[in-house]
Amino acid sequence: MEEKTIATNKEYPQFSENVKESRSSEATYGISAFEVSPAVHNRPFEIKEIKKTDRGIRIKLSVKARKSVLSYTHETSLHLYKPDEATIAEEYINVELWSDEIFRISFSKEEEITDYYAKIPKEYRMLIAEPLKVNSCLENTAETINIKTEKIEIKIDKSNLKISASYLGGNEFFAEKKTDFKAADIHDLSISELAGKYACFEAVELDMDEVIYGLGERFDCFTRNGRTVDFHNKDAVGTTSQRSYVNVPFYMSTKGYGLFLNSSAKTNWEVGTKDLGAVEFSVLEPQIDYFVIAGRNPKEILKGYCFLTGFSKMPPLWSFGLWMSRNSYTSWEVVDAIAKEVRENDVPCDVLHLDTAWFTEDWNCDLKFSKERFPEPQKHIEKLKDEGFNVTLWQYNFIPPKDNNDNYKEAKEHGYLAKNEEGGVYHLPEEYKGSWIDDTIIDFSNPDARKWYGEKISGLMELGASAMKTDFGEGIPEDAQYDNIDGDHFHNLYSLVYNGTVFDACKKVTGENMVWGRSGTAGIQRFPIRWGGDSQCSFDALAGTLRGALSIGMSGVPFFSHDIGGFIGVPNDELYIRWAQLGLFSSHSRCHGVGDDAHREPWYFSKEALEIFRFYDKLRYSLMPYIYEEAEKCTRTGLPMMRALFLEYPEDRNVRFIDDEYLFGDSILIAPVLKPLSKGNTRSIYLPKGTWYDYFTKEKIESEGMWIEREVDLKTMPMYVKAGTVLKYAKVNDNLKNGIDEIEKTEVWDM
Repeated sequence: MEEKTIATNKEYPQFSENVKESRSSEATYGISAFEVSPAVHNRPFEIKEIKKTDRGIRIKLSVKARKSVLSYTHETSLHLYKPDEATIAEEYINVELWSDEIFRISFSKEEEITDYYAKIPKEYRMLIAEPLKVNSCLENTAETINIKTEKIEIKIDKSNLKISASYLGGNEFFAEKKTDFKAADIHDLSISELAGKYACFEAVELDMDEVIYGLGERFDCFTRNGRTVDFHNKDAVGTTSQRSYVNVPFYMSTKGYGLFLNSSAKTNWEVGTKDLGAVEFSVLEPQIDYFVIAGRNPKEILKGYCFLTGFSKMPPLWSFGLWMSRNSYTSWEVVDAIAKEVRENDVPCDVLHLDTAWFTEDWNCDLKFSKERFPEPQKHIEKLKDEGFNVTLWQYNFIPPKDNNDNYKEAKEHGYLAKNEEGGVYHLPEEYKGSWIDDTIIDFSNPDARKWYGEKISGLMELGASAMKTDFGEGIPEDAQYDNIDGDHFHNLYSLVYNGTVFDACKKVTGENMVWGRSGTAGIQRFPIRWGGDSQCSFDALAGTLRGALSIGMSGVPFFSHDIGGFIGVPNDELYIRWAQLGLFSSHSRCHGVGDDAHREPWYFSKEALEIFRFYDKLRYSLMPYIYEEAEKCTRTGLPMMRALFLEYPEDRNVRFIDDEYLFGDSILIAPVLKPLSKGNTRSIYLPKGTWYDYFTKEKIESEGMWIEREVDLKTMPMYVKAGTVLKYAKVNDNLKNGIDEIEKTEVWDM
């Protein structure tokens, strides 16, 4: 019997054998080459001129150039600095005020930093804010330059050019790291030159008790301390590694600030790795441009970040219902059978999704329904809508170069595809095969290509589809030629432009805020919703998925989902149940798995599994008044629906590293079971200070901040309600077609 967990060309048509070995990540990522000789490190040396600008100051600096040379002390090798002739005559630091609590630092060999995104529409850039008017004063003393707003003070030490910031009359919350140590382990603010190319470095002080969060969707660990971050969007193929579909150049510190790096170029982050006392980051361009966001609590910091990059739009009500999917339903007959089984099994559900097989040929994405298997799409979609099902469709950002794909012929003829150096259509080289088939790449930097593709998507909405699944988007090559941006800056940014284009095309017809995407970077929250990609069917992947949800939530993305049951492999009943419990208390809920015979519909599992799934599904639908109200709050605050305890209880040091429980909205604490019962039938749960009620037993617990042990069985996912909460329960229908139904019960959890 064929083993179902083996990847085949049917499930992964990009899978290929006997191809050349891929280039190493170091060969394609190579910022480390700029840290050592023969690269020349140009570090600011002394102030030559101070000039006041409209929003702050510009400082012209002389440069001290250095090279690193390899030295040994016993068995330890070190790169030590030695003087070198200056290669850059001067450098510039700009400090700008963007609000009373947000300031921008830029550093370049030019007076003005280069805008690499000038030809990308503002709505598809990471940074979309405009600076606010700020009342400020400038003091230039013999030792320091001081810039004060009504809330913070920024200080520049003239002796070493160190920039720091404090609240007025309060503690310092941010400071650059400066070092006189000869070893090149720390690269503070400087520009490195190598063979006519540049990288820029910066270092920020990291206190010994300080914790760093964020940097996007991170499956490996919720906190970032002690980790080098692979900051290059890629197909993660699982949720148990450092790979990520969504890299967000923003982090948050327990010290009371956030930092947003305004660059989509290749970036390295070293969080207390090369030196325990430094957060180091570097970018493969001749400038560095970042914002410091002060906040007396993490909610203020997150709101400040969303001020810069945008707040999420509110997804439609139906999207908060259950999504049923498989890779892939292969005909209307299959879809109709699933629709019938959903209702027969009394499983409330609002979405049926068509994945990769709705075209004439599986994965041959021409955006046309198969005439044989999916005839008369408008008629069938209308019928399904009458039955209470929204239909969503899969697509991706590549076009197979096939003669039977009209989109390929059109895009090639009109120049909508990424190009090679000779101006022809770019085809990925041999070493990429096995990753991206032989597809061509839609150049979403080209406004005509965006308009063309958007019209194709809008046409599908006019047929009755409700939203698109924006798959892939994270793996475009840097060496391709794009019309309005270079490949090095487009690799991570591409996902934002791609998702935004599809989002806008859908909204043009439906009026709703909805894509189902897996790739992203800073600003991706403006185009909800993210899902966690291709997770393995394992408890480790389930735990990694939760870490990803909490981490991306700390990065400004409020709406996040994942494949209930896991995508790669086949879950057993227990794993499926545990994943469903977590999934039905995520912002959005979808059942999905690889292969058209790898079922994720609950009635394909045991009777007990179906009953438990139905219980939590109906509980979700009954709590829809709470879910929808909390979701709306997220669009105003930037807070995530799946909320790390640190966001609500920053003063409680016990919660800093907790990544296996979360708040679902303001008031419900969820403690999903992330291991099989064979490894124990109790769950350790931390309850922050306050009064809590066990949702199922109604037990009242007064906590000063304590751990408890709770017994669990297969049906139980521990849930606790914060005292003072009022939960309204709606009547549960098959779907949300007619909105949230009448309130059947109101439950007051007394103080």
